[in-house]
Amino acid sequence: MTRSNNQRMRWTRLAGLMLLMLLAFVGWAPSALAAGPACSAASATLTMPSSVTVQPFASAGPISGATGTATITFNCSGLPASKSTPDYTATIQAGQYLATLDATNNTNGPGITFATNITGLAVLVTASTVQATSNSCLACGPTSTAGYVPGSIVAPSNSKVNGYSGSFSAVYTAQLIKTTSGAVSPGTITTNQLIPFWWYIPGGSVNSTSQALNAYLILPNITITVPTCTISAGANQTVTLPTIDSRLLATTGATAGLTPFSISITNCPSGASIASNVFSGGSTDTTTGALTNTTSSTKGGSGAANLEVQFLNGPGGSNKAGSVINLSQTTATAQGTSTYTLVNNGATLNYYAQYLATGTVTPGLFTATVQYGINYQ
Repeated sequence: MTRSNNQRMRWTRLAGLMLLMLLAFVGWAPSALAAGPACSAASATLTMPSSVTVQPFASAGPISGATGTATITFNCSGLPASKSTPDYTATIQAGQYLATLDATNNTNGPGITFATNITGLAVLVTASTVQATSNSCLACGPTSTAGYVPGSIVAPSNSKVNGYSGSFSAVYTAQLIKTTSGAVSPGTITTNQLIPFWWYIPGGSVNSTSQALNAYLILPNITITVPTCTISAGANQTVTLPTIDSRLLATTGATAGLTPFSISITNCPSGASIASNVFSGGSTDTTTGALTNTTSSTKGGSGAANLEVQFLNGPGGSNKAGSVINLSQTTATAQGTSTYTLVNNGATLNYYAQYLATGTVTPGLFTATVQYGINYQ
């Protein structure tokens, strides 16, 4: 009996010991499994306009209306990492792998100027509450390369280890700028990840390495259009010469049927100064510089023979009204066409057309076509 009682007592003491060990384990586990510091953020795309018109002759500088903003919020939890004073702070980094910088970028700011895939156009990014720069510094990126520190999240001094969470926001503003006084080409600025973001705990007993947030400031696609002059009469127009008696063109070199016509241009780009007209593509006589008849007069055709149409400068241009234009040439200077000063971003280019006899003219139809192009500078 005594032996039996002693056995029961030993098992009871053992069970009590196991219960105490279990209670001790349960009380210790939350501290051992508590989450450490961690930071997070989401990418943000700048609210730039989808299409921007760039005046080709505008001077270098900001392009009106071509701006956008984005806000990135950074969240950190599990602070402080330890009771070591520096471990109360999680620092956000912007940089290391910045997008390609434009040649006009100032590393000290204000802002960071990024190149685009269209020559002569760049994007200036500024930030608040801490201004963005691309200067190299220890806290700018995990390899101490170009970037800056948008801010930090600091746990209060009385915080329990891993017990504090905090956040802050950075606001970014982008401005599309023209970096040249010359013309730019139309096209599409392609989307680009301008700035990547990181975080780390500097100094103290932790002194962590930089961790990627996988968050970026993103530039969206922007379609760039470049305005040109508008031909107010439309792409095509017809100049109708009068029906005349062939006896008025009885001798070689005789002219008749002088008919004025004009080409009006409007809405030329801001800053454009001079416009001229270049005629090309017509069937011309290299001797006279006049248009030849495209309606056949051979084998019973209905076209007039030995007849051409000559173009002359009209009033208002740089050349004397009535001076002959050599349509067989390919440049405005060689043709002798007038230049015109633009007024209110437009001009009316005045010309004449007339018949020219190159021999004995026989009655019939006359048709001819010629292309023209407006030049401005």
